[in-house]
Amino acid sequence: MKPYTETRMLNTIATGMPQTTETKLPINPTLGFRPAMVLCSRIAGRERWYVDALEDNPRLAAAVEVVLRSEDGILDAHANPLTGRVLVRYGPDLPSESVEAMIQRAVEFGPMSEAEFSSFQSKKVPATRSFHHLLAAEVVCCAVNMIVLGEFCPFVLGAVGLHLLMHRHA
Repeated sequence: MKPYTETRMLNTIATGMPQTTETKLPINPTLGFRPAMVLCSRIAGRERWYVDALEDNPRLAAAVEVVLRSEDGILDAHANPLTGRVLVRYGPDLPSESVEAMIQRAVEFGPMSEAEFSSFQSKKVPATRSFHHLLAAEVVCCAVNMIVLGEFCPFVLGAVGLHLLMHRHA
């Protein structure tokens, strides 16, 4: 049975997505192999790439994020070590250098050290924060419905009750 990464790469190649040729990519001295890169999607201001070296490698994914975010013209970058994908958002003032070349250079930096990675993880926004924003938006939306349309939203009461219950026992 083929490894998951190889199967996904073959499926991606079969769909006709452009990819880099291995002859263009030098052997990465840090990784010891040529990372395969496949362009998954491209729209104005955003590109998503699959980079096999990032899969199951959270320290390298974190390093790639940090390096890409420091590049001129890059608005945001996110590397997912579970899927091996890199999402890069860039502005119209992006230099002529391609996003592909920037990702290759970022991978060449190699993975973060354990200490750097621990620091990087502690700076990430906890998932509960997004829950709070979602809950606040739902409460405001239902309040507007109640005031303007005279409708009642039982979901909001349940969500607020659950939120209060979670914080009382946390």
